[in-house]
Amino acid sequence: MRKILLAFIVFIFLLLGALTTAIMSQDVPRMTKDELKALLGSPDLVILDVRPGRDYMFSDSKIKGANRPIGDHYEIFECPEDKILVLYCASPNESFSASVAQFYKKRGFTKVHVLKGGWDEWFNAQYPTEKK
Repeated sequence: MRKILLAFIVFIFLLLGALTTAIMSQDVPRMTKDELKALLGSPDLVILDVRPGRDYMFSDSKIKGANRPIGDHYEIFECPEDKILVLYCASPNESFSASVAQFYKKRGFTKVHVLKGGWDEWFNAQYPTEKK
């Protein structure tokens, strides 16, 4: 009986965490691959590849011009707060990049976007990439 109760409590905490992330991620605007492609080369644009370790390691390319924070330490990446910041991950529902985007919004960035569809959407469209 104790194990069942403990499992139920753990499940509730995991569910609450997932719901909190989903609610917070809705607060971050999405940018389509076409909108991002039109901005490539702009001095006001900063693209961040925030694919988690495995997803990043097993890919040999990234979006052209994308930066990579040092490892998974997103607070180490510095850029001016007035830049257009576009983050992408490998999740098709953009959940990971949206959670990292929240971090930048809390730091004062006002032009933070998540790439709609993430890396797969960009890659499948055969939009500009480059070797990492």
